[in-house]
Amino acid sequence: MTPIGISQVSFNDLNSFFKSFDFTQDSAHIQKYISFIQEASFCYQNIIHDLYDVAEEEVIGFTALSTTKEVDNISGILVEFLYVKPQYRGKIDEMSQTKYSHLLLDYIITTGLKIQKQVAINHIYLVPIDDKVRKIYHKYGFENIPGSGKNEYEDYMVFNLLDEDPTIL
Repeated sequence: MTPIGISQVSFNDLNSFFKSFDFTQDSAHIQKYISFIQEASFCYQNIIHDLYDVAEEEVIGFTALSTTKEVDNISGILVEFLYVKPQYRGKIDEMSQTKYSHLLLDYIITTGLKIQKQVAINHIYLVPIDDKVRKIYHKYGFENIPGSGKNEYEDYMVFNLLDEDPTIL
């Protein structure tokens, strides 16, 4: 069993970090969005955190986080992107018995709880890629905010950090 790590990618390592991925198996839409995420990272508009296999020194996925007031003018953490390499999607980490994407969600929520103790951010926002993922996030504790996006498929979901008991993570 291999331990999994999650850490913030330093600004100086961003270029090599993104070059280490092969996004050609992903749709043109995802590839275009990844370019946007990459550019925003170089402009200090989001922060990249990677999920990696410690023993193999292989990156499994990453998330891009930023802050926003876009939803009802309420400050929160925005999950710009959550990416898991195709060969790891739906797979479970043997050590934690948790899906890799859920390890990233756990990390995001735990990070949000830590930030909340220092600044007035009580929400985590995201926009699911499709209805299947929207259902997964709902089971995870995110609530849909109807009418918050440009259309019903772009509606935000919110995780209220105030409702979360940090002892269960």
